[in-house]
Amino acid sequence: MPQTVNGVVIVVPPAQTEKVLKDVAAAGINNVWIQQGAESQEALDFCKDNGMNVVYKQCILMFAEPAGPHKWHRFVWKLLGKIPK
Repeated sequence: MPQTVNGVVIVVPPAQTEKVLKDVAAAGINNVWIQQGAESQEALDFCKDNGMNVVYKQCILMFAEPAGPHKWHRFVWKLLGKIPK
């Protein structure tokens, strides 16, 4: 049975992120995580202009069953209230 895609994680060089976002928007996907280091101002503007929910400047490894230093980093950010919602 076909599955609906509700979100994407983008991990490409910043110069390619906006093109990927255009494909994402064309597919009707509204939830985007731009991996730390893949963001560009143009990409962030595109997300805003297209009403996308976007997380950026965050490392996905802190949220995908973190281990090692990512687990510690997540714990500290949780204490500080910096975990994205």
